[in-house]
Amino acid sequence: MKYIKDFKEIFIILICIFVFRSSFINWYVIPSGSMLPTLKIGDHVVVNKMAYGFMLPFMETRLFSWVKPQRGEIVVFQGPPQEGGQVLIKRIVAVENDKVEFIKGILQVNGIPVQETIENNREILTDTGSADDFNDYNLIKETNLSQKSFLILKKKNEGVTFMEKKTWIVPPGKLFFLGDNRDNSFDSRFWGMIDEKNIYGKAFLISYSTGDKGMWPHFRKDRFFLKLQ
Repeated sequence: MKYIKDFKEIFIILICIFVFRSSFINWYVIPSGSMLPTLKIGDHVVVNKMAYGFMLPFMETRLFSWVKPQRGEIVVFQGPPQEGGQVLIKRIVAVENDKVEFIKGILQVNGIPVQETIENNREILTDTGSADDFNDYNLIKETNLSQKSFLILKKKNEGVTFMEKKTWIVPPGKLFFLGDNRDNSFDSRFWGMIDEKNIYGKAFLISYSTGDKGMWPHFRKDRFFLKLQ
C-alpha cells in the first residue's frame, strides 16, 4: 500500500509539472545560429506561455487572448510545413496590415526604415556555438522597430538581405518573422507569414547556457538569468 501511495504522489507531482509547462512557463533550447547574436546555440530560453493569453493544458490551444504580439518581441511558435512543423523561435518584425520591405538590406516597416549603427564591441560573438567566421559579418545595433534596440548580424559583402527586393503586406491575424542573423536565417522571407494562433509564448529570459568550445561542454556564466531584448 505504501508503494501505491508513493506512486500516486509522484504521479500527481508529474501531472502538475506538465500542466504548468503546458499552460504557464516552458523552456526552449536554441539549436541553431539563426538568432545570433541575441541567442547563442545552447541557450536555454524561458518562455512565458501566458504572455498573450491562457492556453489549454496539453493542447497548445489558446482559450482566450488578452494582448496581441508586438513588433520586436521574440516568440516561440509552431513552424510551417517547410520547416517540418517543428517549434521555432524568431523575432516579430511586422504585425497585421504592416508593409515590409528591404532597401539595400535595411528593413523598412510601413515605409519607415530601422536605424542601423555598427557595434564595435564584438565580444558577444565569442563562444557562439556556431562554426561561422564572423569576420565576414557586421555586428549592428538596430533601433526604431520597437521601443527597444537589439543586435543583429549582416554580411559585409551584400548577402541575401541586401539583395532582397520583395514587398510583403501582412494579412489580418498574421505575423512576419526574421532571425537576428539576417543573412543566415530561414524565416518569413522564405516561408511566409504565421498565424497568431500558432504562437506558443514570448521568450523573455535565458536561464542558463551551455557551449561546446574545446573538448568538453561548459557553462557560459555570463548568460545566466540574462533578460532578452
